[in-house]
Amino acid sequence: MKRIFLLAATLFCSVATYAQNIPHYHDADVEASKEYVVGNAYQKDLLLYVDMLGDTHPYYADTKHRAELNKCAKRLYRECGKIKDVAEFKLLVARLAASLNDGHTAIFYWTSPNKIFPVRVALGGGDSAVVDACSQELSELLGREVVKINGKSLKQILTQAREIVSADNDVNFENLVEDYLMISEFWSMLGMSDEVLSLTFADGASIDVKAINKSDLKVAQLQKDLSDRVTAPRRVLFDYTIYEEEGICYLQFNQFADRITHPKNPQLPRFDEFVRDMMSEIEVKGVKTLVVDLQYNSGGNSLLGNVLLSWLKPYAELEQYSADVRISELMQTYYPYYKEFTYDGKPLEVGRVYSTPEFDHYRRANVGDVVPQQDSTRHVLNFDKERIFKGDVVFIQSKESFSSASLLLTTARDNGIGYIIGERSGGRPSHYGDILYCALPNTGTIATVSHKHFVRPNRALCGEQYLEPNIFVPLNNSDKDLAWECILDFFGPNKGKRVVTTTTTDDDSYLWDTIYRPTMN
Repeated sequence: MKRIFLLAATLFCSVATYAQNIPHYHDADVEASKEYVVGNAYQKDLLLYVDMLGDTHPYYADTKHRAELNKCAKRLYRECGKIKDVAEFKLLVARLAASLNDGHTAIFYWTSPNKIFPVRVALGGGDSAVVDACSQELSELLGREVVKINGKSLKQILTQAREIVSADNDVNFENLVEDYLMISEFWSMLGMSDEVLSLTFADGASIDVKAINKSDLKVAQLQKDLSDRVTAPRRVLFDYTIYEEEGICYLQFNQFADRITHPKNPQLPRFDEFVRDMMSEIEVKGVKTLVVDLQYNSGGNSLLGNVLLSWLKPYAELEQYSADVRISELMQTYYPYYKEFTYDGKPLEVGRVYSTPEFDHYRRANVGDVVPQQDSTRHVLNFDKERIFKGDVVFIQSKESFSSASLLLTTARDNGIGYIIGERSGGRPSHYGDILYCALPNTGTIATVSHKHFVRPNRALCGEQYLEPNIFVPLNNSDKDLAWECILDFFGPNKGKRVVTTTTTDDDSYLWDTIYRPTMN
C-alpha cells in the first residue's frame, strides 16, 4: 500500500491554490497572426500552447521535431474549430503533452479534484487490480479483485488513459493513474460518468459507488502485518540498524530532507552528521555490507544523495548527472539570473540548449569552489579517501522510487557503486524536468512544461526507459520480506540468530504530512 493516499488530488489542489500566481503566456508574433485573430478561444490558446511548448521544451530544440509539432498544430487548429467547451479543449492538448512521455509536461485538466470516488485500486500490470483502499463503509471491498470498471476491462481503460496522462514510462503511468482513477472528473475525460463508478469483481459480483467530497472520506486501507520485517516502513526521514552477526548495516532513506533543506525545522537531524556517525559505527563494528533502502523514498533535495555518495567513492572521481537546459522567455521569467550566464564569453541565446557544466562560471570553478565545505548552513561531504566504505553496497529500489531517489540510484549504477535489488524504476534514468507553469489566457488552462533534460552520467545509456535492478525482487506482493532474504542469501555470512544494534533519529512522525509528502519536482 502506498504511504501517501490521494497524492494526485493533493497535488492538483495545491496547484489550484497557486494558480493566481501563474503567469499568462503571451507571444506578440502569435497574437498578431491571422490564424489567432480570426480563431475562437480554443484556437487562440492552441496556437499559444504550441508556441510555448515548441519554444520551451528541450525536445523541440531539434528543428525536425519542431517541424513535426508545427505540422500537428495545423490539424489540431482545425479540430479546435469544432470544440464546444473547455473540457474538450483540455483533452485535446493533454494528448499532445502526453505524447512527449514526460511526466513533468502536462495539462491540469480538472477543476474539481476534491470530488472523488471513495475506492482506490492497486494495478498489477495485468488485466486485474485489487481494492487496496476505500471509505470505511465500503471496507468489505478491501482485497477484492476488480476485473472491469464501468463495463470496460482494465486494459481498455488504461489504453484510453495512456493517451492523456503524461508519464515517463509505463511504471510511472500506473503509479499516477492509480490515484487519478479516484478523481471523478478524470472519468469525464474518459467519456464516462463522473457520478457513479461501477466495479465488477472476479467472482462476477458488482457494485455501484457514488462520488463524494474528499473531505468526507474516512479511509480504510488494506493492511499487512509488517512488524517482523527488517524492511518495514519507518516514519522517519532516515534511520539505520546494524546487524552485527551478519555484518550488515541497513539504512532506510525515506526522504531527501533534513535541517539544512528545511531550516524552519531546527529539530530535524542533519543528514551529513547522520551519515558521518553511521559510517563511524560501521568502521568500529566491521560492517561488510551497507544496505540503502529507497523503496519508500518520495524524493526531495538531491544534494543529500551527494553526501551519501561521497562516502562510497572519492567525490572527485564521481561522474555526475548533467542538465541540458533550454533557454526560453518563459524559463527566464522564472530564472532571470540566467540572463547573466555566459557560454564561451557570450550571452546565452534564447532557443538553444546548453549543458550546464559548460557554462563559463562552472568551467572556471575548482572542485573546492563548488563542493560544500564545513559550514552550518551547507552539507559537508566526505573528502577522506581512507574512510570510503570498502564493503558491498546494496540498494533497494521500488517502482515508486523516483525524483532524487532515482538520481542517486542511477549515479551509483553509472559509477559502478554497488548492486540494485527490487523492482524496475518508475522514472527514466535520463528524464525531462524542472517544471515551469503557465496559464493560457483565453481558456484559463494551466499547463506545466519541462525546460531541462537531466542526463545520466553514462550518456550512452540515455535511451533507457527504466533503471533495471541487478536482481528482481517483488516488494509488495508477498507475505515474506523477500528483499531482506535476498540480501542475506547473497551478502550475509550466515542466517543465524541476529545480534542487533539500532540507532534511530528522534521521532519526527508528526512532521510526516508537511515534510514527507513529495512535491512536483
